[in-house]
Amino acid sequence: MTVPYDSAMVRRGPALLLSATVVVAFALLLAGCGGGGASAAPSESAGAFITRILSEELRGQWAQQWTELHPGHQKLITQAQYVACSRSLGTNIATGREVFHVLAIEDDPIHVRGVPQRTSKLVTITVHQRGEASGLTYRLHAVAVDGRWTWILGPRFLDELARGRCLDGSRLRSSA
Repeated sequence: MTVPYDSAMVRRGPALLLSATVVVAFALLLAGCGGGGASAAPSESAGAFITRILSEELRGQWAQQWTELHPGHQKLITQAQYVACSRSLGTNIATGREVFHVLAIEDDPIHVRGVPQRTSKLVTITVHQRGEASGLTYRLHAVAVDGRWTWILGPRFLDELARGRCLDGSRLRSSA
C-alpha cells in the first residue's frame, strides 16, 4: 500500500527508537484502503475506526485486526496467515503511551484488487508517544461494507500475496 508519511522515527519508551523498516512495513500493510458503495453508512466515524485499526496493529492484536479486514481481502489471506505475516513484521511496538490524532478525513476514489467499492474515506492520522512533540503520520483508507468500516491491504502486500509471500518476503504458510 502506498501510504505517504514522514520518515521520522517514533520513540518506544524513553530511549529505544522504532526502526523505519517496521514503520514502512506497517504503512505498506495498511495503505490503499477504500470505502463506501451502496451499503448503509457506518455509525462509527472513519477516524475512530482507523484509530482502532492502527492501535490493534501496534498492540499486536492482529487476529482482531483481520476480522475488520475487507471481506474481499479476507478471501486472499486467512486469519492465521495474516497473524503470521504480521508477527514477522514485528509491528507490535505499543508502549501504552501512544497518542492518536486524526488530522483529516476526506472522500477518496479507489481501484483496489478484490474490492468492488470505488470510494473510500482517506484518514490522515498521527501517532506519537505521550510527552513527545513528533511522531508518524499515516494516510489510511476506510471502506464501508454492509454498514460498517473495513480496511484493505495495499498494493505491495497484495503483490507479495500473489507470489505466496508475506510483506517482508517470507513464505506465506499454507492454510490449515
